[in-house]
Amino acid sequence: MKRETWIGVATAGLAVAAMAVDHLVGTEDDGNDGTFADPWVFLGTSVGALVLTALLFRFVVRSDDPLRAPTRAIACGLLAVLLLPLLFLAVPFPFAGAAVALGLIGRAGRRRGLAGAGIVLGAVVLVLGAGAYAFELLA
Repeated sequence: MKRETWIGVATAGLAVAAMAVDHLVGTEDDGNDGTFADPWVFLGTSVGALVLTALLFRFVVRSDDPLRAPTRAIACGLLAVLLLPLLFLAVPFPFAGAAVALGLIGRAGRRRGLAGAGIVLGAVVLVLGAGAYAFELLA
C-alpha cells in the first residue's frame, strides 16, 4: 500500500475516533436504558468524514505531480485551519491529512519549503484536533 493510502486510512480512523469521543463517550442518555444520546450524529459525522477523506485522497492527493503538490498541500492545510471551528463535525481532519500527504509528495519537487509548510499545517491541525478530543476524553 502506498504511503498516501496509509495517511488517508489513518486520517479517516482519527476522524471516526474523534467523532466517537465527541458524540458517544460521556453522552449517555439520562434515562435508565443506558443508550447513547447522539448515535445518529456520530453516524452522520463519521460517514461525512469518511466520504470527504475518500474524495480528497482519490481526486486531489492521487495526482503524483510533485510540482503541483506543494500548492495543493498549502491550500488543503489552510482549509483545515480555517475549518477548525467545524471540528465537532470532523471536517478539518480530511483536509489536514490531505495536506500532509500532498506535502510529502511535493518534497520530491523543487518547492520543498512550500511542501514542508503544507506538512506542518496539516500536522498541526491533526495534533490540535486529536489533542482536543484526548483532553475531552480525559476530562
